[in-house]
Amino acid sequence: MIDLNLTDVKHVQALLKIKEAGSANPFIAFLEGEIQDAAARLIKADDTVTIHRLQGRAEAFQDLLAAIEESHKVVKRS
Repeated sequence: MIDLNLTDVKHVQALLKIKEAGSANPFIAFLEGEIQDAAARLIKADDTVTIHRLQGRAEAFQDLLAAIEESHKVVKRS
């Protein structure tokens, strides 16, 4: 999980700009695609190292999407 309260305001504002661009934003679509790809590869993974790597990859992208979604709350407080 990315703690936006500890993140530089400029970075949070950059995340907010991505959010404000809407769901048609190519970066958001890229992240969602990467999550789907990791999930598809995770289903086929047969060794624990690959499974852990793919879980971490999917979690990182999900955390970034969550940070984008929550960025407006932090910008309002600053």
